[in-house]
Amino acid sequence: MVASEPGPVLLRLFQGRDVSEISRIVAESLHEHYDPSLYFSLSQAWPDGFLIASDTMDRPVGFLLGVSQVPGEARVLMFAVDRNYRIRGVGTRLMDAFLERCRTKLLRRATLEVRVSNATAIRFYTRFAFSVTDLLRGYYSDGENGYQMAREVAERPPGSGGLGA
Repeated sequence: MVASEPGPVLLRLFQGRDVSEISRIVAESLHEHYDPSLYFSLSQAWPDGFLIASDTMDRPVGFLLGVSQVPGEARVLMFAVDRNYRIRGVGTRLMDAFLERCRTKLLRRATLEVRVSNATAIRFYTRFAFSVTDLLRGYYSDGENGYQMAREVAERPPGSGGLGA
């Protein structure tokens, strides 16, 4: 029997009922475990920066959690897509929407951290004009090094997707 293709996804903001699915995606994709209260507290600082990709049953299948704690700057704290929805444009839609929200908030720069071993993610971020700015020694809980990556947030190029993409 062949597994059916995942259906379309919609983008929306984080809601409290998303925590269990977000926690599952984080554990599976990022190999981290956080107290559920963390998602609630981080969502309060910039609610528009916590984006959810949900399936037709409104179940989260991916998310991007961004914050703006430094004036003029956004930071992607967590970003993951359920393995069954990868390579289907879900991550691209989340990143496009996040960068658009950064522009709307008139932020000048976006940063993120990524494991040095995660070549797939590094290629993905590079496609969005992020570049490595620093090596973070022992950054992750298991001791792995990370890269800090950053990009300038400029006006959206003509013809690029927006929030409704």
